[in-house]
Amino acid sequence: MGRFRRLLKRGLFGVEKWVSANDLFEKPGERARTAALGPRTRRAETPSAHPAPAPAPTQTPAQVVLTPTPAVVAPVGCEVVDLDELAARLGAGGGVRVVNHWATWCIPCVEELPDLKEVHSALPAGIEMWGVSWDLFDPRGDEDDICEHVSNFAAGHGLPWASVLLGESVEAADFFERFGLSTQTVPQTWVLSGSGEVVLRIERAIGPSDLISIVSVARALVSSGAGESHV
Repeated sequence: MGRFRRLLKRGLFGVEKWVSANDLFEKPGERARTAALGPRTRRAETPSAHPAPAPAPTQTPAQVVLTPTPAVVAPVGCEVVDLDELAARLGAGGGVRVVNHWATWCIPCVEELPDLKEVHSALPAGIEMWGVSWDLFDPRGDEDDICEHVSNFAAGHGLPWASVLLGESVEAADFFERFGLSTQTVPQTWVLSGSGEVVLRIERAIGPSDLISIVSVARALVSSGAGESHV
């Protein structure tokens, strides 16, 4: 009987290795992400016995390199805000900020988290990054429970920045109008100057080229002195 179990276990392990090697299980969202980003996420179907050396990385005209820097890390957490409180956070006096609008039920939002973490690691020291959760626009509980869920979800994905949750008092239409959103979907990523101006607004999931854009715009704002408010 013991011999039979060993043979069965060995056979199952062989099947598992074959399935894994042939990539038969499609990861969540992989098909859409592959279509959008092309070779960045595709696997080679028949690897060569003598693979060619990887091409040297190319630089953009601005020569921006995503080198990790010791950025200021906010504690992971969640806080409920209304429109006035959000306006204060997005307004003057906050320095250069990168703000990601997202929701835990939004699949593209979740799929872009690794890219956002790469952006965070490449931001110059002193630039704050945080999220604005739209989770209650598709309510699945009261705001305290959802805020705890957002915090736990962020921690589970290893996000080094905190989020604010638009509370139960916030009507989606009022939010869209007050902050001039022409696209009423998540994800969105904004880069704000110290005066609260949205200098860069990406109204979709970010891709490889957007990583360069976000970091270069943030660096340029700091270099130009736009990180300070002028009020």
